Amino acid sequence: MCSRVLFFSLIAAVCLIPAAAFAHCGSASCPIDVDSRWEHRRFSLDLTQQYLDQKQPRAGTRDVPVGFIPSMEDEVRTINRITQARATWRPAGAWIVTGALPYVNRTHEHIMNESGMPPMLMIWNYEGFGDAEVLASRNVWIGSQGDAEIGLSAGVKLPTGRTHVPAVGGEQPEPSARPGTGSWDGTLGATARWLVSAPIPGGGRGSMPLRLGVLGRWNGEGTEDYRVGNEVQAHLSGDYPVTSSLELLLQGNVRSKGKDSVGGSTVESGNTGGTWAYVTPGLRLSVGGLARIYGLVQIPVYQRVNGIQIVSDYNVYMGVARAIF
Repeated sequence: MCSRVLFFSLIAAVCLIPAAAFAHCGSASCPIDVDSRWEHRRFSLDLTQQYLDQKQPRAGTRDVPVGFIPSMEDEVRTINRITQARATWRPAGAWIVTGALPYVNRTHEHIMNESGMPPMLMIWNYEGFGDAEVLASRNVWIGSQGDAEIGLSAGVKLPTGRTHVPAVGGEQPEPSARPGTGSWDGTLGATARWLVSAPIPGGGRGSMPLRLGVLGRWNGEGTEDYRVGNEVQAHLSGDYPVTSSLELLLQGNVRSKGKDSVGGSTVESGNTGGTWAYVTPGLRLSVGGLARIYGLVQIPVYQRVNGIQIVSDYNVYMGVARAIF
């Protein structure tokens, strides 16, 4: 009974964190649960590739044409290719330390509407390292049978990424669309994990891990006094064992982000912020016991944006993980 009270109290406390967030196109990334705490390896490496093609303008909850809401900048398309290296270290006891560094390759298009001038299509192609992030997690409760646990996490994002890219027509894209934001950001989260019994192909039953997590991010002021809005993410995920080496993955992901403080940029704050919900199926294949290859497709089931913004029809997330010890 006490464990149940602790579990629901913890989740409720984190869910009450003020949710104010979403940045502009530059903060695009797949809101996916990549937790692997059930594998108690001392050290592991993970290399992932994300692909997001934001090309559909949206106002509120409906698709609209480019320029549907008049603005100084009409967003047309942003293609994000994000490669991320992540290292996980489990020193001793209940602690886990994770470090991640992304490399961003981006194509960004928008139409500049200046008074007295014809509309001008501007296209940027650039790449560079994004902001590094360090996250520390700790179990605060483990079930008596070892089949359930609750963990807390806290982290920091460092301003290590590229904040300036080659100009087009004397202009750079908005600060939020560059590889790095130039800001110090903090995160705080909680995750509950438990094993449930499930029937498996060929007869018998196997253990299926389920995870419920909530993560909040508070962003600082960065390049050109631009501050990306805060955000809250929530994930519910499960891994179903088809065979000893193949798992079906299924997740529900929700992301809520509020308006940016745009500083001295020409971005209109009213065109930032919103809420997104996704269903994310995937597969994961174990190779040799210490390596895994996996892929997921993220399908939006709800997208509500403030003002007008561009959204993607789907997101792709692929990765390979290798345990060292």
